[in-house]
Amino acid sequence: MSLCQACGLCCDGSLFGRVPLGPDEQVPALKLAVVTNARGGRHVPQRCAALEGTVCQVYEQRPLACRRYECLLFGALREGEVSLPEALTVVQRAQSLVVEARVDSARSAERDEYLTFHFGRRP
Repeated sequence: MSLCQACGLCCDGSLFGRVPLGPDEQVPALKLAVVTNARGGRHVPQRCAALEGTVCQVYEQRPLACRRYECLLFGALREGEVSLPEALTVVQRAQSLVVEARVDSARSAERDEYLTFHFGRRP
């Protein structure tokens, strides 16, 4: 299993609240809801409807912003700075912190710091 397929944090709303779409960009209508603002800007809200578990169900047709995105952890793995087992441990800890912060808001700062450091979260 790849790091991305084990993670899903970029699609579940943990890292981003939305995925911007280009003016003429088309997305799989059956899976993705598209929101248009008053100025005509379009985005896909997160948690993405195409995410099942931690796997994108429209991977080949995903939005351009998704295709371009690479989190810091994936970059570190690609560059050999961390091994896949080390990266998966980071993902598991991040996923735990996300769940813990939902239950105990006092954990939100710890979650945010961890996500920013390892994934490049944009609060």
